[in-house]
Amino acid sequence: MNYDLDTSEGMANAKTWTASLFSQLKEGARWIVPRSETLVVVYPKHKTAEIYEGSRPDPSIARVIKAMGWNVYYVKDAHL
Repeated sequence: MNYDLDTSEGMANAKTWTASLFSQLKEGARWIVPRSETLVVVYPKHKTAEIYEGSRPDPSIARVIKAMGWNVYYVKDAHL
């Protein structure tokens, strides 16, 4: 499946995959993205996500979430 975010098909596939994941998560749930060591806390009721970047920031995570119409907030220097 094409997940190239620079193509309309790839972005659509990424949005579909992420929306499917988020639909299974409860308010305040945590999604950990191992490849970038990123923590994403989701708030589906408000279509909001908080991103705690790890040692390998990946801007594509926020790009897809924003493309879904969600608000994204970066949390810096948080102690998890």
